[in-house]
Amino acid sequence: MVNDNHVTGGDTDGNRVTRRQWLALGGGAALTGLAGCSGDNPNETDVTMSSKPDETDTTGETDTEQSGGSPVTTTLNMRAPVSWQPSKSNVNPFTDTKNTEYWMDYMWSESPVYPNARGEPIYWLADEINLKGGGCEVHIKLSEDYTWWDGTPVTAKDVHTTQLISDYKNYMGPDQTEDSWEVVDKYTVKNVLPGPANPSLKKSQYYSVVAKHDYFKSWLEKYEDASNESAVKQVTKNLQEHRITLNDLTEKGLGCGLWKPTQLSPTKAVHEKYQDHPRADWTNLETFNWHLISEKQKAIQALKTGKLDMGDKTVTQAQSNDRVSIFNRFGTSSIVKLAMNWNNEHLARRPVRRAIAYLLDHDELVKIIKTTQGLKYKSRSTVNGLSSKQAQKWGGKSFQNKLIGYGRKSQPEKAKKVLQDAGYSKKGGVWVGPNGSKVNDLTYLTPPWNIYETIGNYLSPKLDKFGFKNKLIIPSSSGFWKRWTDTHDFDMVNWFSNTSHPGNAFATNSVAGLGKYNEVATVKQPKGKCKVNRTTPELSQPRSKKLNHPIRPKFPKKVGTMGTGGEQQTLYPVKWNDIITQTQSADEVKKYAKKFMWYMNWQVPHIGFYDETRAYWGNTDKFNFPTGKVDDHPNAKETKSEHFTNAMEFLSKGHISAKTK
Repeated sequence: MVNDNHVTGGDTDGNRVTRRQWLALGGGAALTGLAGCSGDNPNETDVTMSSKPDETDTTGETDTEQSGGSPVTTTLNMRAPVSWQPSKSNVNPFTDTKNTEYWMDYMWSESPVYPNARGEPIYWLADEINLKGGGCEVHIKLSEDYTWWDGTPVTAKDVHTTQLISDYKNYMGPDQTEDSWEVVDKYTVKNVLPGPANPSLKKSQYYSVVAKHDYFKSWLEKYEDASNESAVKQVTKNLQEHRITLNDLTEKGLGCGLWKPTQLSPTKAVHEKYQDHPRADWTNLETFNWHLISEKQKAIQALKTGKLDMGDKTVTQAQSNDRVSIFNRFGTSSIVKLAMNWNNEHLARRPVRRAIAYLLDHDELVKIIKTTQGLKYKSRSTVNGLSSKQAQKWGGKSFQNKLIGYGRKSQPEKAKKVLQDAGYSKKGGVWVGPNGSKVNDLTYLTPPWNIYETIGNYLSPKLDKFGFKNKLIIPSSSGFWKRWTDTHDFDMVNWFSNTSHPGNAFATNSVAGLGKYNEVATVKQPKGKCKVNRTTPELSQPRSKKLNHPIRPKFPKKVGTMGTGGEQQTLYPVKWNDIITQTQSADEVKKYAKKFMWYMNWQVPHIGFYDETRAYWGNTDKFNFPTGKVDDHPNAKETKSEHFTNAMEFLSKGHISAKTK
């Protein structure tokens, strides 16, 4: 469960990418709503956000083919995630190493809500979310229709236990956090916050899968019986090592999602529909087969021969195949980016980071991705921490024109100049710093995800040729998470950033945002009234533990300044992000978003590669797929936000049915 103080980024929770995504994770590890820009009264204190949308959007034509008659099939075939091995999967929701893709959790289990690619909430377990008490109390009313696979209802007690265990695991216990959780009644849980939440932002933040109380209550008791910090850590260690297999998930009734794994083999994982799921009648499919195809060429062959009915990989081949067609394509607010570890003496220097920004050829990179993945991404021309759409919304054209432009095309001469101006020289094809240290042996880490690998294979030799000698490392999923979360053994890493709102793009609790700063910042909450926290936190150390970022650096006030001259200002990332995520004023969000955009542009802690696009293909002769039109699904008006989902397959939530005859 996520809240203002407990947003655990993809860099700390391996099963969330993000289980967050951040999402994003992936990232994966949060895709949340826009603060202060809806039609609601921004000063209204009690805001109700329910799963019942308005009835005004009625574009598109109704597809009635699935409304009657016998389905032409009850089975759908897909390719499973490339590196996934069912026999090695650990679906314990509290372990950081799961050997699954983060979105798979949401197929087998459920969360109260989930954010779509536009930051809009998708309501699942939750029927509605009410902000009360000036925005400091969040009441989550659950649907009474969801049950665990053993038939017992999913209740507020499950949500409550999930959150308390997460508090122990991540913060040493609920008493170490600044908010609290209470069970109000069987289907209502209350989250009391230390400060107000922006309604448009908050409603999409409760998206961790819920764990079953009856199974995990013994772990909660172990935590509660732990007598000291060491004992709590030991319980956490044991919990992280506790393995729950897919068979356990089914046999012990630990899932509550639409699809149950029923047969696992070296070649496929068979899932059957959970008939008591509230969305069971949304689809006439009864089974789907996840084929374990690790090699790309075999996947392409399976596509050509009609063995696969749907997918989001091998899009290029799908576009040239008359058996399938693209049924949904949409832009997201996600940016895949290069994050740099400032524990490396060279990457800690701004001119080196700027040289990499100048060296990148965004047009070239998106062409490579188009060729290899079939996805058409939008090139970026500068560094500002936001997608193009969000940068325009919160920064505007005039402001963006003042920013330092690093270019869509590679500018190696500018890259050389910023290095030379900083005292670097090139010797034997390698850049040498002012103290004689060579820029070599850089460790370039990337998760074993298709497009991320493509980026690494493009950028690594480009950096090498320029004189930044590096080694690209693509470990296994578990190997990546260990280096990313535990050892921090890397100099550069391909990661992601969710920029659906400045509060996410510049989050200070995850590298999926600006950086992971909150763990060294002590925020003093204002006493008394529920009001926006504008206090400056105390720091236990001046730099972050992860990536070694300075937390309160100076940077120029004048936007577009290249150097360090002129009037300076201090970055207060935690304070500013608190304001953005709590204020009811869109103008205030813009004010601080511009400060963050300028800091990112000047400092270059991360470099965004492109604005992401998602595309799905499928056999449209045989199946009905969501296209993004409001009326293309019998339940589309209830779930229109789900047509823009970039974190899971549409199959997972009942949006695909077979055509009828």
